[in-house]
Amino acid sequence: MKRHVHVAALAVLALAPLVAQTPQGWKQRVDRSTSATDPDAAGAIKFVTQGSGFHATNPQAAVYWNPASTASGAYTLKGTFTLMKPSGHTNYYGLVFGGSALEGADQAYLYFVVAQDGTWLIKSRAGAATPSWRPRRPAMR
Repeated sequence: MKRHVHVAALAVLALAPLVAQTPQGWKQRVDRSTSATDPDAAGAIKFVTQGSGFHATNPQAAVYWNPASTASGAYTLKGTFTLMKPSGHTNYYGLVFGGSALEGADQAYLYFVVAQDGTWLIKSRAGAATPSWRPRRPAMR
């Protein structure tokens, strides 16, 4: 049985209303915060092509994906991320994989994200639910 999955970049930094700058073929979904301890910042979404990659400026959490990017069977995900402007609170960014129904209420995917302080999370999303594994700090050397 072949299973096709979406392979996409996940920017869990922050985001606002959709902007026409999104690169051709790419889609985005804003994940507005409902937590008073983690309020969304003001500002517009900017997700643009830059060099051989992308540049995301997002005052609210968001997922970016290209529906043409699918994989089946065993596959490897790889990404390089640069946090240009660290904030005063923890922001995460990373990769989403195994996605389905990303545009609807029944969205489902797994994601691996790293924060500017080196902590990381592996989470899943099923509709509005986002269970996670406990974040870890990198080992001190």
